[in-house]
Amino acid sequence: MFSVFKEAIESVGGLPGEFLTEEIVRRLYIHTSELLEAGKVMNLTAITDVGDAARLHAADSLFAARAIAKLSQGKDTSLIDVGSGGGFPALPIAIALPNVSVTALDATAKKCEFIALAAAKCDVKVGTLPERAEEAAAKYRESFDFASARAVARLNALLELCVPFVKVGGYFVAMKGSAANEEAEEAKRAAKTLGVTLSDTVDYEIEGGGARHILIYKKVAPTPPAYPRRYAQIKKKPL
Repeated sequence: MFSVFKEAIESVGGLPGEFLTEEIVRRLYIHTSELLEAGKVMNLTAITDVGDAARLHAADSLFAARAIAKLSQGKDTSLIDVGSGGGFPALPIAIALPNVSVTALDATAKKCEFIALAAAKCDVKVGTLPERAEEAAAKYRESFDFASARAVARLNALLELCVPFVKVGGYFVAMKGSAANEEAEEAKRAAKTLGVTLSDTVDYEIEGGGARHILIYKKVAPTPPAYPRRYAQIKKKPL
């Protein structure tokens, strides 16, 4: 199965060779194997094929790692991954970028337990926070150089949940699908209110996953203390 995983992840164009070393691919495979096994009894992923998981989860997350590597330039930095679920992109970022101290946040404690177990088996250090983002933001406000999120909510809501964690001068990395441009337009007011500006967009494609986009927001001003609101309010009246 490792050979299938390796071939699948290496088939995705656009990833730098330093992210596809034997050791990194081996650790990504361990994470994916744990995910597929745990997914039989937990709601972690609908994917059951190891090749599909290699492309659509592991490789996809490495594109976020590539963007963060470019921004961090090898310096020691910190990242919180909001709504980590099965550990994407948190674990692949931790595996590929040892200079980044990664914390995975998810409201479901069992998912955080899975991430901690998978991280230990991959021999990487990943902190976990089993909390809701809007509640954790009060304790970890503007504490991280980066925040990331993948397929959690519409971008205007996602910005409100994630940006409060980011230091001024830091970045929020949002992983989105084909509706990215539409969501970015919709989220302009939210971005301005929360103190971020869209600084870059990374576009790529993955076989079976179609067009993918990474929206990179730079934190240019402190987020007003009124945000984030409770999630029910965010959903009812998004910025």
